[in-house]
Amino acid sequence: MNSALQDTNRDTPQDGCKSPGALSSRSVRSPNRQAHIQLANEQRQAMIENFDMEVEDKIRSMRAQHEADKMDLVLKADCDIAQLPKCVRDMPLVTFLRDYGGDVSAAVRGVLKIDDKGRESMVPLPETPLVIRARRKAATKPT
Repeated sequence: MNSALQDTNRDTPQDGCKSPGALSSRSVRSPNRQAHIQLANEQRQAMIENFDMEVEDKIRSMRAQHEADKMDLVLKADCDIAQLPKCVRDMPLVTFLRDYGGDVSAAVRGVLKIDDKGRESMVPLPETPLVIRARRKAATKPT
């Protein structure tokens, strides 16, 4: 057992350094070092180019998604506008916002001149002619 310990002690000096026969990679100056540096630079350049391609791909993808979202928003806005009453759609936006505060029901009431109780106060409905009223009354009279 002691002989095995002595063999290992012979290979490594007491100060913990490697034997003078073994060379460290730092002290080696060879043409392989230049090749290694060149290879590392090429790998870095390849990684940068790959990263640039990924960024460009992501930008293209985001632009395509932006265009699709924009088209969806335009279609939704068109559908929402189509649901408004015609009198409000034909109204200038400035008037709609200034006079009615963006309230659709207020704009409809204002255009049709209907008061808050649902009655047409400013524009009266035409009177039913007397002849038609007489016919209706006669039709509803029991015989």
